[in-house]
Amino acid sequence: MLTAKVDTAHPLAAGMRERTDFFFDNNPVFTLGPGAEAAGLKAFAWFDSPTPLHSGWAWGQQYLNGGVLAIDAPVGNGHLVLYGPEILQRAQPHGTFKLLFNALYAPAASAR
Repeated sequence: MLTAKVDTAHPLAAGMRERTDFFFDNNPVFTLGPGAEAAGLKAFAWFDSPTPLHSGWAWGQQYLNGGVLAIDAPVGNGHLVLYGPEILQRAQPHGTFKLLFNALYAPAASAR
């Protein structure tokens, strides 16, 4: 379990805690390149510490510092949502299930 910072002001992170634990098992971590924000890509969860370990063990966790866990990217008339860690892993959904349901609900909410 690794702790990451979540932008709770982002609609896809509505109801989340600012510091949230994610189940992490060799999952992808993203890096936004220069000009990503100008292109509309928005990171809304990322590692903000060289030691994000909350429970379990970690090897090389310092390499995750600054890595992005969740991205909202505009594609055509819609949005692509990228999650690196498993947000529905075993009992962990209690902490991260809102990320899934917010992504499912967001298109309907924006159509109003």
